[in-house]
Amino acid sequence: MSFIKTAFALFMSIIMFITNSISMVFPGVIRDPLSEEELSSLSGLFDPKPLADEIVVVNGLSKDERAAIQCLQGLVGREEASVFLNYSGQSANELKDLEAAGCTLLYADENGKSWSLENLIPRYFSHIKDKGYVLFSDADTTEQINMAFNYATVFGWLAVPKSCEEKVKALGLVKMQDLTDDTLDFTEQREFYSEYKDEFVKSALVHLYANCSGLRDLAVQQRIFITFVQDDDYIARTFRDQLFKDLEPASAILGWCQYEVEFTESASHFGHYVIPSDHSLNVSILTCNRIETEPMAQKAEAPELDPDKHYVSIVYSDGDNAQWISNGYKEYHQWQSYNIDTPITWTFAPQMNEFSSTAVKRALDNNGGDSFITGPSGAGYARIDRMSNKEVGNFADLTAATMLNSGLRIVTLLNMVPDNAYEDWIYTNKLRNFARYENIDGGILQLDKPYYAAGGGKVYFAEDKPFMSVRFSLWHPSGDASQVTNEWLKEQAEIVNSCPADINSVNGYSVINVHPWTVDPDDLAYFVSQLDDGVEVLPAAELIAAVAENVPHKTATPK
Repeated sequence: MSFIKTAFALFMSIIMFITNSISMVFPGVIRDPLSEEELSSLSGLFDPKPLADEIVVVNGLSKDERAAIQCLQGLVGREEASVFLNYSGQSANELKDLEAAGCTLLYADENGKSWSLENLIPRYFSHIKDKGYVLFSDADTTEQINMAFNYATVFGWLAVPKSCEEKVKALGLVKMQDLTDDTLDFTEQREFYSEYKDEFVKSALVHLYANCSGLRDLAVQQRIFITFVQDDDYIARTFRDQLFKDLEPASAILGWCQYEVEFTESASHFGHYVIPSDHSLNVSILTCNRIETEPMAQKAEAPELDPDKHYVSIVYSDGDNAQWISNGYKEYHQWQSYNIDTPITWTFAPQMNEFSSTAVKRALDNNGGDSFITGPSGAGYARIDRMSNKEVGNFADLTAATMLNSGLRIVTLLNMVPDNAYEDWIYTNKLRNFARYENIDGGILQLDKPYYAAGGGKVYFAEDKPFMSVRFSLWHPSGDASQVTNEWLKEQAEIVNSCPADINSVNGYSVINVHPWTVDPDDLAYFVSQLDDGVEVLPAAELIAAVAENVPHKTATPK
């Protein structure tokens, strides 16, 4: 009897192991969606601090001195955000927003002197723990500056480059740690992290090389670990993998990388997502200037269609790029100034309110009839084909939460193209994780390669919701904007003009991707002018609604 019980227990263990393994590889069962209340608890990325009544505005200075002040900005911002670094006048809109919030901007001290370490350290002396500083070589040495800021996060000391050391010593600061003689390879970083990892949040990681001025203030304020690993350094990547592994499910990787595909695939392998933001400036203060914004989109109804027309949606890509949006979103605002009545769909990071809600408000206030959908891939840049089903579920929960918070209703996903029936089945089931949410109406699929158009317009249906792959891409194959000519743009328009009219099949609908780094608004205006009367442009949400209403709900590729 004992033998039978043991054998049965072993048998059941094997069955459970096989079942769990299958559930990881074969995404068959999709868990129930979270409630709106549960989603609301997921959407906050940063912990906003109070915004000071008086904001110190720092102009100019050397790169090294700015780096030390950026560390001070983060330390002060832990209690009350009050230091703003004005980078070559790029921040005019943000400064206007701070004034609109009721803040007084101080460009000089009471003696009329512009702000520098000499008058900032006395003003904020109490925010520097132990009157201490950690010395690093300079702002151009990645490992040194990143580790110095990690020391600042843990101990509250000011990170100071060697060129500024005599200044801070004269002001009464005491050297607590000297990193200038250290090679700071990943063995040392690993040892530091291992000892102090509980001092850092587990919801985010900053991945940043020295030449970038953004995010380090935020890292100190929010207690986020900073590192940078070259993707071709396989030994160092084992350390980064450990950092990814220690993070909570569906965490944000902020900054950027050496190789885009390798980096995003690595983050996605651990269930995380990337927000390109290495030049997102002053986030420690902008995230504290929260304003209410209108929902970025509304649920679309299917429009009345003309059976003699081919319907397209033109989607401007790379809206996952938070620094692009916060540093001006120039292409968007330029396009709006043309007052062209052709509706363009713009991808937009749904967590942009975390970086600069005033940038979101500017986009909405300047909107001339265009529409917004999420950037790739939902909450942030991720590749769900590299995630297990459980990880996709977690990421889809977060995506639904950020879309609910922003009002966006169409998700954009960027992945490698499925290349056989089995991969199609796996991919469709992963899409169901997003489709199970009522506030997600469908999606746009940017499938590599080439140029996001490898899907060829294939439409996947998940939970009866269409997910439409890009059919054509305005992405010049040279990768060089100067090579874009009217002749090339006209050729692309003629390809679209040749598409059939067929509102009752996927043949009659196309998504056109626009690559912002080779095709500018002037180019797009010319392309639009070359579309003939048999082509009608719809916002992406309306195109999705039209396909859902008129096309059989079966995955299909245009002929």
